[in-house]
Amino acid sequence: MELVRRTIRMTRQKGKAVSQITLDDDYNISETMPDVNLIIQEKGKLEIGEIRAENGRALIRGELQFQVLYLDDLEEGGLHSIRGKIPFKESMNVETARDGDSLRLNSTLEDLSAVLINSRKMGIKAVGTLELIVEELAQEEMTTGLEGGEEAEIRTIHRTAAALTVQKKDTCRVKDEIILPANKPNIKELIWQDVSLRSTELRPGEDEILMKGELVVFILYESEDGEQKTGWLEQTIPVSSRIDVSGSHEGAAANLTVALGNADLEVKPDYDGELRVLHIDAVLNLDIRMYEEEGMDLIADLYSLKKELFPEKEETPYERLLISSTSRCRVAGRIATEHPEMQILQICHSSGEVKLDEVSIAEQGLLVQGALQVEVLYITSDDSHPFLCRKEALPFEQLIEVPGMTKDSVWYLDSALDQLAVDMVSGTELEVKAVVILSVLVLARERAAHVASVTEAPLDTESLKALPAFVLYVAQPGDTLWDIAREYHSTEKRICEINGCALEDVHPGQKLILIKEV
Repeated sequence: MELVRRTIRMTRQKGKAVSQITLDDDYNISETMPDVNLIIQEKGKLEIGEIRAENGRALIRGELQFQVLYLDDLEEGGLHSIRGKIPFKESMNVETARDGDSLRLNSTLEDLSAVLINSRKMGIKAVGTLELIVEELAQEEMTTGLEGGEEAEIRTIHRTAAALTVQKKDTCRVKDEIILPANKPNIKELIWQDVSLRSTELRPGEDEILMKGELVVFILYESEDGEQKTGWLEQTIPVSSRIDVSGSHEGAAANLTVALGNADLEVKPDYDGELRVLHIDAVLNLDIRMYEEEGMDLIADLYSLKKELFPEKEETPYERLLISSTSRCRVAGRIATEHPEMQILQICHSSGEVKLDEVSIAEQGLLVQGALQVEVLYITSDDSHPFLCRKEALPFEQLIEVPGMTKDSVWYLDSALDQLAVDMVSGTELEVKAVVILSVLVLARERAAHVASVTEAPLDTESLKALPAFVLYVAQPGDTLWDIAREYHSTEKRICEINGCALEDVHPGQKLILIKEV
């Protein structure tokens, strides 16, 4: 006889590590740029260039890409921006990391500030968090059948495993154009730009992933109109795409993430030769993992009335899907300006970034605590400070219910900004209303005992003769019909036929007539 095995493909999480990096550098203003009078806004991101695993550690190289908007010290008070990079490298200790392991890195820019040292120099300070997950691709075999064992009695147990069916990274390119409205002046030069991704939705389809979302594009620019030197524009571009993914199907459990990579803006002339067209070329990075729930009847034990069978058993780890869902958390609050003497005349642009402070396992599931970092650029009533930016962190907390979750469960959580609205309450106060998306996939780590191999031998007739031909048996606590039949050389079916009972486990004190089968 030969055992039939089934292979389950999965990723095994080997370890996690968290590291915080601090970056500090000075930036000298180019000679072609005017002196700095006031820093208005700064923004940046951590760009990871290389990540690789070695024995017991992971090496990460990247750079901080930053941009600073400032007001010059000239009488007209013009706006300008500078860009720069600060390289970094980090070594993270993960004892289980080995060359060839799969590495998932989540980098978060926790804080970025630009401090004016003098009119020609800025101090750039940043704090970032690197969260690393080390995984390996594993294939586990489980026994689900027996060939040539028609005479064997088989006991099976049913288990459902989450098998990894798709694991890939992909990109989606978005190209579009924005034409300036008629009431906006022509563009002479771009000063400041901000492109963000919102309202994303990723849904598995048949051999594809359906993606929807919005690109929010904002620019500040020097206009050709002398009466309105600085112009601005904010516009939303809908994004809809289909990404080919072989093996995907509608309703599949998935861990899907999308993030904005590079976003390039270029000013182009319209049909009249005027600079009124803004060309957008953005790249979206996708991380795709899909799971299929596979039910299996594993061979837990076996024996035969015709021969001696000696099964060797083993425990095999596997993962079971607990939940794959998306929840929304509302965030709201009011923000007072830091300079009440400079009244808000108009909101130019608002942006937000979700930052998770702590994710912990609670009794009912996952408790997510974090904050929405909001930045609002607005026009003031003070001509000497025409633009100001207000930053504020609005905390939120959300409990994602996950029945059956334990401390050994594996979870993947992705957060994103869905909606953001900022309105003026008064000249010194702003009201923020936002919705944060939390997408989670949780897997339970379990082990299943099954028969791994079987050794055959001729029937032990001496032991068989020693067994009584007829027994009146009183069931004991912990007895099962399978164990009784195996010990007294019978079958579950035969015992039930004699005693008129169903094929179920017996209860303590139950009396059974047992007849030895030969």
